[in-house]
Amino acid sequence: MALAVNSFPLLLFVVAGFCHDFPGRCSCHNTIKFIKGNMSDFQVLEKRPGCDKIELIVTMNRPDNATEKICMNTEGRMARAFFRCWERINKDENRKMECIERKRKAE
Repeated sequence: MALAVNSFPLLLFVVAGFCHDFPGRCSCHNTIKFIKGNMSDFQVLEKRPGCDKIELIVTMNRPDNATEKICMNTEGRMARAFFRCWERINKDENRKMECIERKRKAE
């Protein structure tokens, strides 16, 4: 029993280390400013614990019917247009195609 009581602080320290979100745990490490091609979806990741920036992940359809997720630079003109559209549709997941169609018309 004495061993269990003595090892409790160590166990607490280890568990706290695994549960802690470290800064810099963002999904997008490499970004691009512009994309061209057949986009099928996008995802806006708001600021959250562990990542202090907003991220934009775009799903592209490749010619071989595979999909590819690409992180966009949120400072770029295209990403800002997506953010404006996202705000305009009140962040409604069911209306995301409106933003994608708007991007297609701009090409």
